[in-house]
Amino acid sequence: MNQEKKPIFNRQAKAGTYTAVITLVLLAVLVVVNLLVSALPSQYTVIDTSSLDLYTLSETTEMSVGLIDEPITIYYIAIPANEDFQLLTFVERYASLSKNITLKKVDPTVNPTFTAQYTDAELSENSLIIESARRYKVIDYTEIYPVEVDDPYTYMMTGGAGGYSYSFAGENVITGALDFVTTDKLPTIYTLMGHGETNLTDNLTKQLQDANLAVESLSLLTMDAVPEDADCIMIYAPTSDISAHEKELLTAYMEAGGHMMLLTEFNYDSRLTPNLAALTSHYGITGETGVVMEGNNRAYYQVPYYIIPQVGTHEITAELAQSSYAFMLFAHGLQVQENLPSGLTVTPLLYTTESAFISPVQNGQASTVKGEGVESRSYGLAVAAEEAAEGGTAKLVWISAAQMLSDKANQMVSGGNYAYVQSMLDWMCEREQVVSLPAIVLEDPVLMVNDGAANTLAVILTAVLPLAIAAGGFLYWMRRRRR
Repeated sequence: MNQEKKPIFNRQAKAGTYTAVITLVLLAVLVVVNLLVSALPSQYTVIDTSSLDLYTLSETTEMSVGLIDEPITIYYIAIPANEDFQLLTFVERYASLSKNITLKKVDPTVNPTFTAQYTDAELSENSLIIESARRYKVIDYTEIYPVEVDDPYTYMMTGGAGGYSYSFAGENVITGALDFVTTDKLPTIYTLMGHGETNLTDNLTKQLQDANLAVESLSLLTMDAVPEDADCIMIYAPTSDISAHEKELLTAYMEAGGHMMLLTEFNYDSRLTPNLAALTSHYGITGETGVVMEGNNRAYYQVPYYIIPQVGTHEITAELAQSSYAFMLFAHGLQVQENLPSGLTVTPLLYTTESAFISPVQNGQASTVKGEGVESRSYGLAVAAEEAAEGGTAKLVWISAAQMLSDKANQMVSGGNYAYVQSMLDWMCEREQVVSLPAIVLEDPVLMVNDGAANTLAVILTAVLPLAIAAGGFLYWMRRRRR
């Protein structure tokens, strides 16, 4: 009896083969998709879900980086196992914004002498070196995560274990460094010495340097002229007058298109500083004697001499008027002269309301109560003047509350005072403002993933999970075949 031969591949075998093929195709697709996604910039693959927007760059930074038209290299110095995932992701965002920015990782264990060509200091791990054909800048890891002492007593009593907070200043220092290595001009600010002037605070100096403004001290007593590279001369709270020789040098400097910033205290008296007063008087500004008291309780903080000033309309204040406050304390009044000569423009930048009045200082005290017959009017607290000169445009900014440059006053308005001063210097140095953003205080917990954990996740997502899916499909196929 002839038996009918069964087909080699029955229906179940065909179905199993089909399932296996589909599984292999899906596995191949997953591998290809994973490779493509891994090649994408981090701005598309890492979503900023942090409550503090730690991975998000500002529009100002994006525009600034987008304008870079020369090759820039960012060296990331770290042992692979110790990389700071947050910082590395943040730096990758910069590289993804411009084809001219290249990110290179440098392992100090493999190349231990690499940083020696840039700095003699021993850099912390996860530090950065940003380099162009013009120049380079070294950013230590401690600059990116600065420590601020919130409670000195607690900090001291706990031996540094409490009373402080960490901040993330990545955008401010990296964007500033990119500007530093690409700018054509690095302005120099000279602070005049020899008249009892106050030194700039370390924090203000650091902010100006981060904004690529070089700060140098200057004594004119033995010089024949102001240095040619002086973009601005700053006279910060002098306690005595400048000499006739210094007045002559500063006058010649201004007449050639120079720039000067003057900051004076509440005890300013033009009768005691005739040379300095003559210099400022040429630009249509005179200083009043006495402490300015703000009569409008909505325009001061706690006491009438802690003034929150009105903001004038000027190039200096355009970007700050709606976003930053200034805090002026112990100020004296500034007045703009009437009938200014042609070619001279004087603009109040910061000023009081019409309810302000001058209180004379007697025995080191000034009354907060308005006396009889005392006039109320608006007083300038910061005034800008500019005049056409042979070598350019002479510019003068006079601030009548020198103590606004103290760290404490600046902290009262979350960095507003320093922002205004930097904007004034940017204007006088005739350059566009460099982005200066306050550091983000890391109060919320941040998920930090080290390199080992990241590699483990990568293996799970790229190998273990796809193989598990494939194995499941194979087992399902075998089970169907045995039926």
